[in-house]
Amino acid sequence: MKLPKRIADILKKKEEFIDSQRSKMESTVVKQQSKLFNDIISRLIPELDIKDGQIQESAKNYRLISVLDKTYKDFQVNSASIFLGDIVKTTAKIAKLSKNYFTVLGNIPERFDKVIETTDKMINLRLGLDGGKLVRGGFLQSFFDSNTIGTELKQMTSKAVTSHVDLKDYVQMLQDKITGTEEYTGGLERQFQRYGYDLYSQYDAAYNKTLGNEFGFTYFIYQGGLVKDSREFCQEHNNKIYSVDEAQEWATWRSPTTGEVPSYLGYPGYDPLIDLGGYNCRHMLGWINDELAFAMRPDLK
Repeated sequence: MKLPKRIADILKKKEEFIDSQRSKMESTVVKQQSKLFNDIISRLIPELDIKDGQIQESAKNYRLISVLDKTYKDFQVNSASIFLGDIVKTTAKIAKLSKNYFTVLGNIPERFDKVIETTDKMINLRLGLDGGKLVRGGFLQSFFDSNTIGTELKQMTSKAVTSHVDLKDYVQMLQDKITGTEEYTGGLERQFQRYGYDLYSQYDAAYNKTLGNEFGFTYFIYQGGLVKDSREFCQEHNNKIYSVDEAQEWATWRSPTTGEVPSYLGYPGYDPLIDLGGYNCRHMLGWINDELAFAMRPDLK
């Protein structure tokens, strides 16, 4: 038995929306990297003390590192503003699609609207949003304030000054560090790969986990389809029905190939109902009522 079309359609629509917004975020990240590189080139390079094409070890050049620091901080503020607008709109649409999904499921208690309101506030605060604004000390604020890239650029520049690096080589080093090369991705891309690209899927998972718990759902379908590089875990679980209790065992799931627990599962803080197949997992949980779960998987009775 397949999922009823009305339920499958909403899950598919949400999946496609999250994929499109993630792609949009990736594109924005690449553009912002280029902007950072251009800003540094235009503000720092013309002021450097250069002799015979080499950066000089001078008091002026050491002081100019503060210009680099200021340029990066300005970039952070501007980037946060750009990303925040998209994040607020996207999470609001995800929440709306989730509300529609649970409405279609039926058997929803009268307190539905109250639960939705409470869930909106709780999940947004977990993300670090309150009324569309960043919460000081919240996840998003801390993410946007991360100075890892800025510190790396300052250290590289200080070393370039000390070592009398050729200006052309320094510019190339900056470009490689910020926008990346064929061998590795740019600095902002690496930051978003670690914390940002899963933001929408994890927001959706956390939101729906909360609603599923509030409404007493204990079964779900592992929804999302497969791609060329889908992990073994996702290949085994794709489009199958599971209970919440069964999901608790995912942290110790062993690969049929290696016989070991993959590194993308069971790490500290791993939540099977939110993290699913680990970082960059494209799957989502479609909560279903007992009647549908038993019809699709009779052994659950």
